[in-house]
Amino acid sequence: MTFSKRLSIILAVLLCVGGFASAADNITVWLTGHNNEEMAIIKDITQSSFTAKTGIEVQYTNLSWADFENRFLMAAASGDAPDVGGAGALFLPELGLRGALVDLSTMPGFQDLYNRSYSSFFRSLQYKGLTFGIPYNSTITVAFQRDDILKDIGIKSITTWDELRQALPKMQARNTNFALQWFLTDTLYADVNNLMWQRGADDYNADLTKSGYDTPEAIKAFTDYVELYTKYKIPKEVPKFQAFMNGELAILLEYPNFYQNLMTAAPQIAGKWSMTQAPGYNIGGKINRTTTGGGSSLGIFESSKKKNQAWEFIKWITDEKTQLDISTRIMEQIKGTLFLPANSIALKKVNLDKEAVTAFSNALDVSTSSVYGLVAPRHRRRYLQMAAQKAILQGTNPDKAIREAADEHNSEIKKKQVEYDRYIKKLLNQKK
Repeated sequence: MTFSKRLSIILAVLLCVGGFASAADNITVWLTGHNNEEMAIIKDITQSSFTAKTGIEVQYTNLSWADFENRFLMAAASGDAPDVGGAGALFLPELGLRGALVDLSTMPGFQDLYNRSYSSFFRSLQYKGLTFGIPYNSTITVAFQRDDILKDIGIKSITTWDELRQALPKMQARNTNFALQWFLTDTLYADVNNLMWQRGADDYNADLTKSGYDTPEAIKAFTDYVELYTKYKIPKEVPKFQAFMNGELAILLEYPNFYQNLMTAAPQIAGKWSMTQAPGYNIGGKINRTTTGGGSSLGIFESSKKKNQAWEFIKWITDEKTQLDISTRIMEQIKGTLFLPANSIALKKVNLDKEAVTAFSNALDVSTSSVYGLVAPRHRRRYLQMAAQKAILQGTNPDKAIREAADEHNSEIKKKQVEYDRYIKKLLNQKK
């Protein structure tokens, strides 16, 4: 064999080996709910930071909130899943308990990643000690208030629901009002949850075997929620942004992106509004102002052959520096957009007004998220929505409506305990 032929063979082998090495260092990541501009920024930072440092290429796919669940379920069923999946927190355990996701608590350095975020976020990501996701961004329900309007009425601030109920007649006499975050949509469970948590209630009992909707605390919280609409006449629907600008709403609950909307599109009321924590209940001399906190999270598919590379990616994207880089570039380059890190240290350093950072941070420090139980979130949401509509629109007694929701919830819990039994036993045995 001539030297040139031997050299050609050697080069061909090296190219093949190089090709396989390159393929081995590629991972696929599906994220959910980002716009194209955000994805472009995330891809650029990934290439210049993560890939440059590790040699691991990342191929992103962006899913919409409308169909992400079906896309992930089909991918898991077919075995053609990505290495990393990013989705709403409550959905990941639904995949994980069916054996589709890795229990991340078994990965090296898990506790460090757990400690980076708000521990309450993991209520939506864990089941019986199994952990199926790591948060990579965050959001929180806060209160926005028109300080100028409240001052004219003689109100400096409202910290409790009792204070709000006392203030509402005076507010309404001045043609202004208060609005909950979700009105009567299928997401109203989040409004109900806020009041339930503040009263010490929850969606499930402590061991997740029964509904928590029929406890005295939950019934009282649900009744308070219903009476805000039926007795205190807060609006069932209103265009919030416009209503806040023109004064029809003096107080409302919303996510932080409302802050950016006001900063960029409402200069006429600059200096006339502020943010604070949502009203709470005075329980034993201490005001509980807990609201919904959480965000999108990342899990690793069991079918992935690149779990170590996938874990390196999750460690990188939840790192303080990376979180700040993504947040800063998104907010600087995309007008009116907000990216709040899930990394609690990074969040306190985001490039926003100090007052805004303090408001978000204070709310997140006392936030919690929906506990994951075996009943799919879409079903649990429906129970509460139907109960609310019965009580608010049809005049059903709130006590009766929420107890009926608890009965439906309990029936579904029993079914799911049977359906998931073999999966849970297998996963728990693997953890031993």
